[in-house]
Amino acid sequence: MRGSSMPDIGAKNELVVLDAIRNAPEGSSQSEVVRRSGLSRQAVSLITRRLMERGLVETDGTRGEGRGKPRTVLRVSPSSLLAAGVHLDPAGISLVMVDLGANVVAERAIGPPGTDPDAGVHRIAEGLEELLASLHGEGWHSPSGQRASDVLLGIGVAAPGGLDSRRGVLVDPPWMPGWWNSSLAEMLSHATGRPAVLDKDTNAALAAEIWAGDRLSEQTVLYIYVSAGIGSAVASRGRVQRGSTTQAGEIGHLPTGLDGPLCGCGRRACLSVFTDVRAMLSRFDAAGTGTGPGTTDPSEVADDGERLDALLAAATAGDPLGSQIAREHGTALGEALRTLIGIHDPHRVIIGGPYWRALEPLSMPHVLERAMQGNGGRRGVTISSSAFGDDVGAIGAATLYLGRELSPTVR
Repeated sequence: MRGSSMPDIGAKNELVVLDAIRNAPEGSSQSEVVRRSGLSRQAVSLITRRLMERGLVETDGTRGEGRGKPRTVLRVSPSSLLAAGVHLDPAGISLVMVDLGANVVAERAIGPPGTDPDAGVHRIAEGLEELLASLHGEGWHSPSGQRASDVLLGIGVAAPGGLDSRRGVLVDPPWMPGWWNSSLAEMLSHATGRPAVLDKDTNAALAAEIWAGDRLSEQTVLYIYVSAGIGSAVASRGRVQRGSTTQAGEIGHLPTGLDGPLCGCGRRACLSVFTDVRAMLSRFDAAGTGTGPGTTDPSEVADDGERLDALLAAATAGDPLGSQIAREHGTALGEALRTLIGIHDPHRVIIGGPYWRALEPLSMPHVLERAMQGNGGRRGVTISSSAFGDDVGAIGAATLYLGRELSPTVR
């Protein structure tokens, strides 16, 4: 894979103009770009012309703006650039190629990471090459006629913490001891010939929402990531807050105030006691109720995702314990959100992650009931589910790289 970069649009003002156009999904006139960017009309006109020559911006008809002649509508051309995303998770590795609109143009899964990081990185590099080959075979090209490999900016990688995003190192991710202290970004960059960045999967998921969401870059957004464990991320004005060691957002041991068992940390009724998927499954398995996964040997089931589906199916069918576990998941998460809303004062809360789609129907009503009590309801914060599906980690990883290259708030 041949490396490529975008030094020709690296000037700050060009990024500001591109960002102003990209953040208006309905299209933007040059006058609107002037207002949003704070640049002079002459500067915006010159920069817009350059961006159009490079194929990054295109016109899309005209529209009236009060009195005077109709204004030309400007839009970002989504297929002008690509980024690759890799979600490294103990359950499996997901790969995607996304365009400037965070639209997935190619994807594949390559199974669990294994215990050897060198072998795992080699598989990732091969998988990305195969995605490019499939796009070439389909005849994919940018508006300027370039092939996918020529407009691929780089690679974003999302993984569970702990990790060091500044150094691109996996420090001690859970259930992946063979990958501890691996210089993953450097290894992947060497294997592919592309620049690579690494961040937590929670931060990546929030990055996807900000990149694709209407005006989210102007708000404070709290993201709750529902996976094998529970995590969070927060961004203000388009910038994700990572903390001093990329460990911000670790909320598993947040106290819920509920009546619950003792946690391994020594405190009682931590959030993870109710929301960690393996804790939920173990509780159901131990009951041996005769329904759902209670009588299923875990070794006979493909993965925790399938076991969780079985638990939730039992809950939907009226199984008392399954219903209680699902209800307590939402109640505990809602109580945690009451605390987090008070801490972060967000405009919006978004809940997503690999397991949220399955849990949402049974969990969300209880989340809303608890979270909107007290200050949560009075402050007018909105709570909604992510529009992205199970691939949010990989999509978010790709948008992390897009943001690094093209966002004026990140550079």
